[in-house]
Amino acid sequence: MQQLMEAPAEIKVKTRKFSLHKGIICIGFELEENKGKIRSLKLKQRNAVIDKSYLFSMNTVQKGKTIVYHAELNVNDCHMETAFWDVVASADTGNGEYEDRILGGLSTSLKLKLILFPRWTRTKDGNMVYPFVNGARQFTIQYRKYDSRYDSYRFIAKEFLALFCYFILKPYWDRKKIWLICEKYCTMAQDNGLYFFEYCMKHVPEKERRRIYYVIDKNCPDYKAVKQYEPNVIQFMSFRYMIYLSAAQYLISTDAIRHFYIWDSPNSIYKVLYQARKNIVFLQHGVMGFKQCHRTFHKGGGNQMALFVVSSKFEQKIIHDYFGYDNKEIIITGLARWDVLEDHSNLFHKEILLMPTWRSWLEDISEEQFKKSEYYQRYKEFLQDKRLREFLKKQNITLNFYIHPKFREHIGSFQVEDSNIKLIPFGSMPLNQLLMSCNMLITDYSSVSWDVYYQEKPVVFYPFDLETYENVQGSYMDYKNDVFGDLAWTKDELIDILEEYSESDFKEKKKFAQDREYLLPYRDHDNSKRIYEHIAGADIQGKLKRRLKEKKF
Repeated sequence: MQQLMEAPAEIKVKTRKFSLHKGIICIGFELEENKGKIRSLKLKQRNAVIDKSYLFSMNTVQKGKTIVYHAELNVNDCHMETAFWDVVASADTGNGEYEDRILGGLSTSLKLKLILFPRWTRTKDGNMVYPFVNGARQFTIQYRKYDSRYDSYRFIAKEFLALFCYFILKPYWDRKKIWLICEKYCTMAQDNGLYFFEYCMKHVPEKERRRIYYVIDKNCPDYKAVKQYEPNVIQFMSFRYMIYLSAAQYLISTDAIRHFYIWDSPNSIYKVLYQARKNIVFLQHGVMGFKQCHRTFHKGGGNQMALFVVSSKFEQKIIHDYFGYDNKEIIITGLARWDVLEDHSNLFHKEILLMPTWRSWLEDISEEQFKKSEYYQRYKEFLQDKRLREFLKKQNITLNFYIHPKFREHIGSFQVEDSNIKLIPFGSMPLNQLLMSCNMLITDYSSVSWDVYYQEKPVVFYPFDLETYENVQGSYMDYKNDVFGDLAWTKDELIDILEEYSESDFKEKKKFAQDREYLLPYRDHDNSKRIYEHIAGADIQGKLKRRLKEKKF
């Protein structure tokens, strides 16, 4: 296993002021001379492909051995992308050379003030800017589109009213012991959350079933997948939902706790209260193997899980060693969606699924920047390759290109005109259907590779940007030696491998099949049953009590 990468460098200061009014960000702070010296301050876009930043105007005053800094920036003068923006200092921390450090040291009192009295500013282009408060005490700004449904003081009043209705009848609501299940952004129903919920609706006794709800925005296409289970489906962000969220015993999800609320909403006491109090059971989005996520889901962080679903002892060791969970908190059950996996591939209608994952350094960038990326250029060249097209036509194979949901708005950029190549927009076809109907998979680092491996189908890995990926994201497995499929580094090598598998009728190679018993021990279609039994039998303390207890040790 790889060693943990170091956290981003930070310089901690003593906060004096952090405000945002009419688009002007004001930051006031102190720093003792022996702890460093700051030459300049800038607002820098996080995970940008190219460096994009804007300088603050800054004044300093010497007070004994302490320097007082006051910096201002008018965001109306900046051409910002939808993203998180960090306040970054050019700092000398003792070696005489200046280097970029993230500004840290947002005080507890100021964090509380921003939560209790949220503030934002609307820009001339219909977007909004606000200070983003999370577990880290860093100065972070969020820039995104204004949403009239939630970005208003009227909505804040709704939050306070929901809290009042919950706390005034708290014993009544708490006795319900509500379970809430959701998937990404409460807009999806096609992953482990859906299949676990379906199991509960079909097999759990009626008395227990009454307390289990699926949360989704009913205007989303995936609502049709759960509509038949009304009234156990609840409208996302309805007043009823906000009360149930306050009362819930467990939140059960494929994603982090923030997905149970408005994504990237301005700070609010409601959001902080539910995130601080609620226990979450993590169904996972996929097997932890090729993508390091311990910084996001570490036990000591804001996304702490009460129970962590895994597929094997191999994966349990990763969660124990990297994420910091005890083995009793890591339940080996297999993934819920595997209960319905069946091999629907057909040699008379051959399909290859091309499904790359996303890149954190390409998230929320413009279409122009995306087209300049190696990611876009590599897949465009592959899809337009003459040899590939001739191979697909000769062998009567359909290549389905399914892009990751975080890049869904870029699917049209590839513009492939070939009857054997289909660009499938996210949400237009259930992913499980594509995984079951394919004869083989091409991916880079996606966890869907485990679903295809589970079905004993061949997987080809195309990690052309492995060096960058390992530096930025990281993997828990040795990519060059431990993956369960062929490795292709160029499009020509990739096409060579496709031709080889076509000649063998897409039969999996023995050298990759031999590790399946160890990597995927549960293939009996009882994964959801095991998950339910673990949750129902769990005796989990309240989240606040658990965290206080852990801090004592």
